[in-house]
Amino acid sequence: MKNLIYDVWLSTLPGLTSARKLELMRRFGGPAGVFQAPEAELKEMFSKNNILSTSEGGLHRLLQKDLRRAEWCLKQAKKTGAAVVSIRCASYPPQLKTIKDPPIVLFALGDVSLLQTRCIAVVGTRRASPYGKWAAAEIAKRVALAGVTVVSGMAEGIDSAAHTGCLKAGGKTIAVFGTGVDVCFPKSNLRLYEEIRENGLLLSEYTFGESGYAFNFPERNRIISGLSESCIVAEGAVKSGSLITAGLAAEQGRNVFALPGNINQPGSAGTNLLISEGVPPINSMEHLLQTLGLASLDAQQRTDLSDQEKRLMAHIASCGSSSKQFILESCGLPFAESSPLLTCLELKGLVRMEGAQVYVL
Repeated sequence: MKNLIYDVWLSTLPGLTSARKLELMRRFGGPAGVFQAPEAELKEMFSKNNILSTSEGGLHRLLQKDLRRAEWCLKQAKKTGAAVVSIRCASYPPQLKTIKDPPIVLFALGDVSLLQTRCIAVVGTRRASPYGKWAAAEIAKRVALAGVTVVSGMAEGIDSAAHTGCLKAGGKTIAVFGTGVDVCFPKSNLRLYEEIRENGLLLSEYTFGESGYAFNFPERNRIISGLSESCIVAEGAVKSGSLITAGLAAEQGRNVFALPGNINQPGSAGTNLLISEGVPPINSMEHLLQTLGLASLDAQQRTDLSDQEKRLMAHIASCGSSSKQFILESCGLPFAESSPLLTCLELKGLVRMEGAQVYVL
């Protein structure tokens, strides 16, 4: 794209918020216009514009008009294979453009076409309970089976469970970072990072190699919610990043849903508070999918069964909730065939396995 270097220059310029950078773009007709604007005009605008008047540090950096950082970013993008998606590009996510402060540039590793898909965010606490992790994975799986992209932040706990549940269902997922897109954070998620890069999309507005400051993560949450038509909070404390995301989603006009939790579980205090304030609770997977308009899509996936899958499902239904060993030994199919079939039925949302037990959903 012509003049992409100016987009990267303005996007990565320290000292100015996204809202202030967008204000400059409106005034001067784009990043190139901002770069080429006379110093006197820029100073005058900063002195008279309420949005910009408190940004003296930003003005100083702006007037330096130093492209070296932007040049380096473009070299790193080429080196790592990352796409540079400007707000002026056709590939920029249309849903994200509707928020008040969209990033000017996104750095992306993976399947950039996912930015044009229907997205739903699943977020929550790092200190997730087993119930919260199961629910996040199950929600993401059912959303993925309906052909919708799952968005989250690849943090430990709920985020990781959502990404993993989606990928296990063969779905597509976007991980939005508070670090550079080439930095795996946390490092314990390296395997998940590589899997998402291969089968989904890694996304960030921050420069390559940036390890991430504390304020980056609340700031990136506006992208998670901004990409999505709905935001589902699985677990979160009253003062947590997931509730910040829920607040941003509501401000952006997105639908917000919360998973009810045990009143003795600190991680459920935030979601229970959201529900008490009027956020719709998730009463069941079926009700959630129906509310999201995904029920018919999910149902088609769930009923598209092979003859062997139908045979095994009928056997499970006749047995009721039973042990995995009993079902596989009594179904009349060789173990080498029945075990993978059982996994397929779980991925299609027809059964749930907890330890050695199989439950019909």
